[in-house]
Order: sequence, then structure tokens, then C-alpha cells
Amino acid sequence: MTRHMPLVFETFLERLSQSIDEADFRDAMAEAAGRLDLIFFAYLSLPARPSGKPRLISNYPPRWTRQYLENQYEKLDPVVLRARNGGCPFHWGSNLGGDKMSPAQQQLFDEAAQFSICCGLTIPIVDLRGRIAAVTFAADEPRPVFLRVAERYEQALQLMAACFHRCVRRKLPSDRTVDG
Repeated sequence: MTRHMPLVFETFLERLSQSIDEADFRDAMAEAAGRLDLIFFAYLSLPARPSGKPRLISNYPPRWTRQYLENQYEKLDPVVLRARNGGCPFHWGSNLGGDKMSPAQQQLFDEAAQFSICCGLTIPIVDLRGRIAAVTFAADEPRPVFLRVAERYEQALQLMAACFHRCVRRKLPSDRTVDG
């Protein structure tokens, strides 16, 4: 599994270089994450303009990603709000906001839990052009293997997130979504 991180990373980079559409990018990240025993991932790139649409590439259940985008949850999601500030990767769960979560934010977490998205590691990305994105690796509960992989390979996951963001921004037109 994880002792082969150099091979996982090299294969991931090769897949990114060959990717031509959102599905290719989704499959590349899903394969790499799966080799690290990380079940779910999501890449969310926020639009440069307030009127723009976010780009979401993930292997989350399609019903959840549709619901998330239709309700514009990226505007109130505590994980996204924290990621907007950049900084270090962070772990989250239903207790992210503590008592400070609004009823709408708590509802968002409750709805996500119905799709087995209950906790995760989020890697904020603010690129040189000021574009904001985040890559999240999520799980249904904070299992020891998830926490161990997230901690042990946090720097490698940051590199993967940065490479993913860079390749998506370079190869794909704006305002597109792939979920599923």
C-alpha cells in the first residue's frame, strides 16, 4: 500500500499528463487516492468572478455533488470558508465550527453524512494568480487507517493537490463540473 508512495506519485503524474477531460482527471486522482486507502476525494475550484460557477471534480456520490452545487453550498460550507484563507492542510468533521456553525451549515454536514462524507483532510490552494481551490480527502468516520495515511503522507498529498490544480487549470476550460 503506502510504502510504494514514489510509484503512486509517479503514476499519478503520468495520468495527469495524459488527462484530456474531467473524467480523466477524476480517475487519476481516484486511483492514486485509492492506492493510499483514501476512499473519497473532491477538488473544488472557486470561480474568479462572483457570477461564475465553481468547478467540482470528485468521486463523491453524484446525487450529493448535484445537491451541493444546486444549493450553492460552497458559499456556506465551513470547510470551503476555511480553505479560502489558504494556509496549511486541516482535518475536519462535524465539530469543525463547534458551536459557531449556523443551522444551515449544520444541515449541510448532516446531508453530507447521509452520503458517508463525515470527516476529512482538506488542502487549501491559493495559486500565484490568486485562484482559490481545495482538495479534500474524506471518509465516513475518522478510522485509524485514514488518520494515519493523512498524517504520514500530508506533504505528498499537498504536492498531489497542487499538481492536480495546476494541470486542471492549464488543460480544462473554466466553469465545468464532473461528479461521480
